[in-house]
Amino acid sequence: MSDESGFSSVTADQAKDALGKLLGDVCRGKVRMEIVEGCHTCVLISKDELNSLEEALEILANTAEVVKMAHGIAALSYLAAQGPLVASGSSESN
Repeated sequence: MSDESGFSSVTADQAKDALGKLLGDVCRGKVRMEIVEGCHTCVLISKDELNSLEEALEILANTAEVVKMAHGIAALSYLAAQGPLVASGSSESN
């Protein structure tokens, strides 16, 4: 069952009975599975998704690196706005 967050949700008993299928669904389908038992909830995600989330957090947490990236993007945007870009090594014939 999916809720408004887009997570599929199962009870802990359902997860226990179908753990192999859940693991396959999560890893192959890149989906998230919410497992609920009473007032406790956890989320099952793939290792690849966890790595991606951790990498994104590391980038966002490194303020100096974010500023450096923003400056690079701004410089590229400025250059692109100046006119057509010419590939290196190309020549014009007259």
